[in-house]
Amino acid sequence: MDDIRKTALIIEKIFGVKGKGMVNEFKQEFDKTLQNEYAAELEQLLALNQEDFEALIKSDKYSAETLVTLSQMLYVFAEPFEQNEETQQLLTKVIAILDVLEEKYHIQSFDNITRRNAIYKYFDITL
Repeated sequence: MDDIRKTALIIEKIFGVKGKGMVNEFKQEFDKTLQNEYAAELEQLLALNQEDFEALIKSDKYSAETLVTLSQMLYVFAEPFEQNEETQQLLTKVIAILDVLEEKYHIQSFDNITRRNAIYKYFDITL
């Protein structure tokens, strides 16, 4: 339960800042959360090739709850979905996390399905 509460607080804080249009504060809070909760930086995650990223998220380093939070954070960071390489990298990593959540942890939700469909639609448009 502590992980779930912590996840909810992280998401609420980051989404709240972005929702208020505070772009710099959102980026700072996002970076701080990545560092504190995942010992990572956005640039590090983006620099990982797909195989290395998948190995990382399949490892026992992260729980299912932390992966759910990470997928939500990356998805929100990518919004609005612009036509650029960073957005494509972010969304590819979100799909990888959703795959691990489904395959390893047997977690699927309407939110994840909605996100997955939006990402597929984005890639249909960009390809």
